[in-house]
Amino acid sequence: MVIMIATILGGIGIFLIGIILMTEGLKSLGGDTLRRLLVRFTGGAVSGIASGFVLTSLVQSSNATILATIGFVSAGLIGFNQVIGIIFGANLGTTTVGWLISLLGFKLNIGLLAMPLVGIGALLMLLSRGKRTSSGMVMAGFGMLFVGIATLQGGMQHLAARVDVASFPGTDLFGRLILILIGAAMTLIMQSSSAALVTTLAALHSSAISLEQGAALVIGQSIGKTSTAIMAAIGASVQAKRAALVHILFNLVTGGMVCAIFTQFLGVVRFFCAAAGVHEPTIVLSAHYTAIYLFGIIVLYPLITPLTRLIERAIPENGSRLTKNLDTSVTNVPPVAIETARRTVIGIAAVIMESLRRILNAQASFRDVADDFDEACMALGETSRFLSHVRSQPDSSGLHGLHLSVLHSIDHLERLVETCRQVDEMDEVAHHEELRLIAIEQLSRIDMVVRWLQGHTDKAPLRVVEAMSQSIAGIRRVQRVDLLASTARGELEPEDAMSRLEAMRWLDRLAYHVWRAIYHLSKELRDQVPVPPGTSRPL
Repeated sequence: MVIMIATILGGIGIFLIGIILMTEGLKSLGGDTLRRLLVRFTGGAVSGIASGFVLTSLVQSSNATILATIGFVSAGLIGFNQVIGIIFGANLGTTTVGWLISLLGFKLNIGLLAMPLVGIGALLMLLSRGKRTSSGMVMAGFGMLFVGIATLQGGMQHLAARVDVASFPGTDLFGRLILILIGAAMTLIMQSSSAALVTTLAALHSSAISLEQGAALVIGQSIGKTSTAIMAAIGASVQAKRAALVHILFNLVTGGMVCAIFTQFLGVVRFFCAAAGVHEPTIVLSAHYTAIYLFGIIVLYPLITPLTRLIERAIPENGSRLTKNLDTSVTNVPPVAIETARRTVIGIAAVIMESLRRILNAQASFRDVADDFDEACMALGETSRFLSHVRSQPDSSGLHGLHLSVLHSIDHLERLVETCRQVDEMDEVAHHEELRLIAIEQLSRIDMVVRWLQGHTDKAPLRVVEAMSQSIAGIRRVQRVDLLASTARGELEPEDAMSRLEAMRWLDRLAYHVWRAIYHLSKELRDQVPVPPGTSRPL
């Protein structure tokens, strides 16, 4: 008995390690590509369901899909009604592993193929870098899936020989409820609905349980999936809580409906399987698991709009308006986390630039906008702390460059706020006619920056702000020579000359940090605009 239990536990463990390796490898191989595809093809609820299904089928993790989705809606890439569709599709996508196992794992003896896959994959992980390491993880994980299944199947065969199926709860209402609770507990303990499903399929294939008992167990497993969402929602952001609530409601409502019509539902699944010439219990159970989620999608799809309103009212927005989208739960998905941070910084920059525009247009004094600057600085600090948990590698196909650009933009915005707080230099510019005219003429281009940051224009005015910065830098250099010459001739007091020089440097710093912040935030154009020599000048 001890050996049998150890074999079953070992099979589950090997399968779980295989799932983890394969999921992490697939995410590393195509994380950014999958992110772009998900955003591109998620135009509405229907395409969201399709995207969620495809992505989860590829990475074999509904949690990874839902986690990425939280980041997308936080970053403003997709709307919340699309999130609901993706979560529906992600739940459906978890059923593909059942088909893979029931069609291949129990039909073909692939042990001879699985073990070499594990060996080759392990060697790639140990001896290579970058994409090859991720490929090794996928190969080793895929091989371990079937090694785990074979081990689990052997343990279940011993269990079937020792345990009478009739001793398990029956399929009357009370027995069914007990089986549903057992199924939910399996997912809760294993923290993987795929592992719970494979365990059930192995037990069914070994005749340790009946089809009816397996069908009740998978209903419980679908309900048990909500435990991960519940734990993830504790202390999470508003968007994470909303996504978790969608996940919980979908699985609870769907599981409850199927439980209420259990006999009729399983009868319909059996009818269609028989019509297709399928009688193998494990395949019928996989069809039953898929049918559960298809049924839930068909019933709940017309309710997506009212469901969206209900959840948004139940979990309203709170916290800082500038950093409300930062969710630490997505920091382990670098493409999502970095894009979320970039869009957050764009929102912070909009506040800073609008405050600066008001000061330059004499619509407000520094004291009038001091609170906005303080709020922006706090938000920039919070974004920096958020990014401190994100990791990217130089060979990550542009992601590392985007990561660095966001950090650069935060640095320039912080220094821009520090520059704006230098009230003495600001007053010198305002009271000196020549400097005031230079500021009015050159810095009026910040209006274009504000419009882009606020989303009123599609393209960042990079060349405009670059020209502004270079123009002011040129004026500063000329005026420095003229002012020092005037001082040497006795035409200007040294103190006045130094004040005007410092005010000119202040204008130069202001324009430079505006340009560099926008340069690093505009990822669409950044690679097309070369950095001219001498831009990293000391100010």
